[in-house]
Amino acid sequence: MIYAYLRKSNEEGSNSSFDTQKHKIQGYCQIHNLKVDEYFEDICSGGLLLEQRQSGMLMSTKLKKGDTIICSALDRYSRSHYGLVNDVEKYKRQKIKLIFTDLGDVISSDSLGSVFYQILSIMSEWYRKSLSEKQKIAQGKLKEQGKYQGGKVEYGKDLGTNGVLVDCEKQKREINLIMSLRHKGTKYKDIKSKLERYTGKTWHHSFLVKLVKRYEDNWIVKKENNIRRRLVNSFTNERNICDV
Repeated sequence: MIYAYLRKSNEEGSNSSFDTQKHKIQGYCQIHNLKVDEYFEDICSGGLLLEQRQSGMLMSTKLKKGDTIICSALDRYSRSHYGLVNDVEKYKRQKIKLIFTDLGDVISSDSLGSVFYQILSIMSEWYRKSLSEKQKIAQGKLKEQGKYQGGKVEYGKDLGTNGVLVDCEKQKREINLIMSLRHKGTKYKDIKSKLERYTGKTWHHSFLVKLVKRYEDNWIVKKENNIRRRLVNSFTNERNICDV
């Protein structure tokens, strides 16, 4: 099957854009002895992935091995380099052709469109790496400020105002109980039983192990500080008694 895909933005009010795109596609098909079986039209932003568009999603569900997609121009298919590169890789695996009337087939290795696609994929890779580095720097700054970095909030913390992470007293008590029992030599299965009686909820062995590993170093430092504090207080009290 040969599918023609047309897209225009919400700002393009008239149908002249679709008419122009159809004219280019039909001209290409006439030169290459092709015939479009079905047209798909979307009115949306080119930044959306194909599966996020109404007609684009419908076309995607119909695609099969050996099918062809024809578009009048690259920007009518997508303005997202990342989305285009992902789609081309998927079409390669599925043996589906993607043709732009001004570039030709971007799937075939011996076409001009393929050369253009390779340049585009290099740009896309650079963009992904650049974005990843920026995200790491941003997350590092948030971590230094004790702010929420996205994803699941760490157990023992709550999301406070202005995105600042604060201690969750209830969960901290549970963590202290787990660490205290573990450092007394209590087995994980016994810790699990005690916690379930204490909290009234189900606990998983793997989660207990993860919590112990996460807080092990901090717990040891905390215990050592408490021991030193008690020794200092004891020494101070004994000295005060002697002075009397």
